[in-house]
Amino acid sequence: MKRPIPQPSSSIALAERIIEVAAHPQNIEGHDVTVGASVGIAIVRPGEMNAETVLKCADLAMYSAKSGGRGTFRMFDPQMDAIAQTRRSLERDMRTALVQGDFSLFYQPLVELQTLDVIQVEALIRWRMPDGSYRTPHEFLAVAEESGLIVEISDWVLRTAIQTAAQWHRGEWPEARVAINVSPRQFMDYRFVSKLEQLLNEFELPARCVELELTESVLQTGSHTIKTLDQLRSVGVAIALDDFGTGYSSLASLQQLPLTRVKLDRSLIVGIEGSARAASISRATIALCRGLGLEVTAEGVEHLEQFAMLLPNRAISLQGFLFSRPVLRDELLALLKRMPAHCQELLQQSKKLPAPTHTTLHEKRRAALTLVRD
Repeated sequence: MKRPIPQPSSSIALAERIIEVAAHPQNIEGHDVTVGASVGIAIVRPGEMNAETVLKCADLAMYSAKSGGRGTFRMFDPQMDAIAQTRRSLERDMRTALVQGDFSLFYQPLVELQTLDVIQVEALIRWRMPDGSYRTPHEFLAVAEESGLIVEISDWVLRTAIQTAAQWHRGEWPEARVAINVSPRQFMDYRFVSKLEQLLNEFELPARCVELELTESVLQTGSHTIKTLDQLRSVGVAIALDDFGTGYSSLASLQQLPLTRVKLDRSLIVGIEGSARAASISRATIALCRGLGLEVTAEGVEHLEQFAMLLPNRAISLQGFLFSRPVLRDELLALLKRMPAHCQELLQQSKKLPAPTHTTLHEKRRAALTLVRD
């Protein structure tokens, strides 16, 4: 509802009624159809704004209601206009950044725990600022999603990562493998698989050198998801389920989807060195995934104690600042040469950590922290 109503209480009551009525299923040609409503309300004094401005304010409030989970209402607040202007400015700057080549890919290694070798790297986008600093994805990707610009950005990431991996593959790193994050809109594009195949052919990169990372929210799309994943697997590309353990994570995804890897979210790793509950959850999740024949990566490993706790799980890989922060393409090969010595040093340091004793109840709980071996 976008026309001004003099009394806030009346407008709120009307908005609630609209939402309630819209939520009732409607039978259309024998099928029950349910719709949702998001309502924005703008209340102004007579003569304070023209009709066009009032509608704009109500529209901003409506989009605020949508972003708040839909099926609700919002009253216009002047701050909404400021936020909208900031988002529009950010969108314009991103379009300029794409044209001027201001986006960069950084690469973070995944270390196989069994051998302490780097088995692949994950490509992570950054936005280079005029002062030489970099913006991280959480600062701009949400606006890119809302504006639709995410498709162009994601296509740039895919092309750049494959091109870089091909250069490594034919150069100093023949075993190069790169993990590439795929956005929801990119994945749902019916041309996605063919675009990927074209890039692999263009840069002469074997499909085994690429792993695509998708969050579970991307994969909640029914038969289209399964069909696309099957096509990707037939091409020879690996599929990783990212951020497992948060949001929509479910065991059904592990059973139904043709995955090759599960990446445990950092929230499952934080605290395993000091919490029996956290360690038990991590242990059970790792064992479940390994039992399903899936590769497992623990993300967000930042402390030596976490590394020590995960050591018994030799058939997994680790990723996090403890091993390396993401680095630019030109820095990666030098990093790979340093990694074996760095990992060996971490291994030796972990052996010097004090072992827990098992006398008190609290200490017995800490004894349970040791994660099961494969």
